[in-house]
Amino acid sequence: MSKKWQDIAQEKRQAVNSLLPEKWKTTKLIPPVSELPDVTNYAATFLSEKEREITAQYTASELVGKLARREYTAVQVVEAFCHRATIAHELVNCISEVLFSQAITRAAELDDYLRAHGKPVGPLHGLPISLKDQFRVKDAETSVGYVAWLGKKETDETESFLVKRLKELGAIVFVKTNVPTSLMAIETNNNIIGYTLNPYNRLLSSGGSSGGEASLLALRGSIIGLGSDIGASIRLPSAVSGLTGLKPSHGRLPYLGVANSMEGQETVPSVIGPLAHNVADLRFLFKSICQTQPWHDDPKVLPLPWRADEEEKGRESIKEGGLTFGVIKWDGVVMPHPPVQRAIQETISKLKAQGHEVIEWSPPAHQEAFEILWNTFAADGGTDIHATLSLSGEAPVPQLSASFGEVAGTLPIPTINDIWALQRRKYEYQTRYLAYWNSTATLTKPGRPVDALIAPAAPTASFLPGNGLYFGYTGVFNVLDFSVVVVPVTKVDKNRDPKVDGYVPAGDLDTLVWQQCMYFPNQTKDGASLLI
Repeated sequence: MSKKWQDIAQEKRQAVNSLLPEKWKTTKLIPPVSELPDVTNYAATFLSEKEREITAQYTASELVGKLARREYTAVQVVEAFCHRATIAHELVNCISEVLFSQAITRAAELDDYLRAHGKPVGPLHGLPISLKDQFRVKDAETSVGYVAWLGKKETDETESFLVKRLKELGAIVFVKTNVPTSLMAIETNNNIIGYTLNPYNRLLSSGGSSGGEASLLALRGSIIGLGSDIGASIRLPSAVSGLTGLKPSHGRLPYLGVANSMEGQETVPSVIGPLAHNVADLRFLFKSICQTQPWHDDPKVLPLPWRADEEEKGRESIKEGGLTFGVIKWDGVVMPHPPVQRAIQETISKLKAQGHEVIEWSPPAHQEAFEILWNTFAADGGTDIHATLSLSGEAPVPQLSASFGEVAGTLPIPTINDIWALQRRKYEYQTRYLAYWNSTATLTKPGRPVDALIAPAAPTASFLPGNGLYFGYTGVFNVLDFSVVVVPVTKVDKNRDPKVDGYVPAGDLDTLVWQQCMYFPNQTKDGASLLI
């Protein structure tokens, strides 16, 4: 008799916990969520002074520099992050694969190499890096939240191309992080590891689908990581956890050998991108990957090196009178909550104070982009997801069934002609949006189109588990295939962000999201915070 899917999931969950060293576990000391919702500073209380220094005081490039100068050993650095990651998992449930043993062994090899040769292996020598559980890593499983995909460890042959390149650059993969089943949800929950909480307020969501990655980083259990994004998956988790996150355009970083659901869907492609604590680290990792010239191996990667000349053009524009920004205060579908509105306004004010120009953005309706994106996600009627679930017999978690139904056949299956029409619609929308962007040259002081856009990452600072409803603010840029970076601006402040009375929602979805405004004063304790 074959095992029940529940038993398989439980065994994996126990296996993950068993690989966390007992000497680092703090389970019995962790206060209940209601007593300590914000745990962003809690993990540090269990670390040595040296571990706190290693995990919290440096950028990734600074840490690599200290490793190259032998101020720290790679073993010291990896063990410090493994310790902090262990505590992070106990606090917010963020890890799907524990690779500490392999990481420490590799760190010792790198230390030996540095002593013997007097130089580092590469630009990422000794840098610990965490990966969303979508990247295939030798000797680890890759479930993408599916019970059916457990039980098979990756090999040299199946390891993701980008993972191989990171290792060649000197990086040390030490952990993989939790995702929603199939990746197709903006909350991180599955039947194996469970729900990943928000470190700034454990009553709320970490977002998805890179929620495990963002939560680990927010707790300094990692210094830098990689996720993927098809509608919100890097940017939303980054936004609700106070991180920087980059969604590049398609074809910039290699996807070769990375696991996914609905493989073959390319109407709106998923992309790989970094998450970190600052923009400098995003640049550092992205530039390091570009130096490997991945387009020689992955035919979908554009032969486009890091362009220092474009950076210099931006600096020159600032010197010559500043940049021009378009601003999206709301997308006409869902109104942002008061703290998000304040974050946008504060950003506008600061940019203007520095001499930059900001104009209102009135593009083709974002509602159309949201419809295109959803129709893309539903283009097979949920067949791929339900077929994979059926391999083990597992039931979809609520975040998945809300979109794709409890069983196969809930959604209609479009014809190939419907999909072609959808792709034409996307192309036409992209064309109209680009024409609008170019037309802003008539509105700006320099007489050129705006240099960049400012927009909310989401209408809410976060939401209660089960209440993730709208990803239109991020999803529009997947349809357009624009590069987007998320940066933290401010924190929710109940005194500065009072509830707005008398707002008339624009529709049913706007009503549902607007009603979530009440969650912050009523459902969190004083002192709990969220970053925007």
